[in-house]
Amino acid sequence: MKTITIIFMFLFAGNNIHAQEVQPKNVPSIIINALQLKFPKAGDVVWELEKGLYKAEFEIGRLEYEVWLDYSGKVKRWKQDFDKEQLPDAVKLSIRKSFDGFVPSSVERLQEGRSVFYKMRLTKSKEKHKVLFTENGKLLSDQVL
Repeated sequence: MKTITIIFMFLFAGNNIHAQEVQPKNVPSIIINALQLKFPKAGDVVWELEKGLYKAEFEIGRLEYEVWLDYSGKVKRWKQDFDKEQLPDAVKLSIRKSFDGFVPSSVERLQEGRSVFYKMRLTKSKEKHKVLFTENGKLLSDQVL
């Protein structure tokens, strides 16, 4: 059941219409400090309150990040843009086996606790899929676009 919750959360996290922007001065210091400890190079952070979690959006270099923290400052989950060339070999192999000829794009690395996932679009000619893999290459979700 937890896997299904994680899949749903990552596939539709960008579609949340209930998020409320929060001014940095209104974010508790424990949360700001926790973010700075985990991501010391985060700059120009935009804060939102989303389903009881503080969500921080920022860039480090050219990579975009989103991090969700609870009221105690604990990082609950986070995602970042990811270079398709750095995908784990198990994910690359799974793409070749299940989606022969498809090319990944818009790759994101997602983490909740110790679990790591890779969300991406796969394209071949006019065919498109939105997929979610575990770091071990297990396909968890395949949505035809």
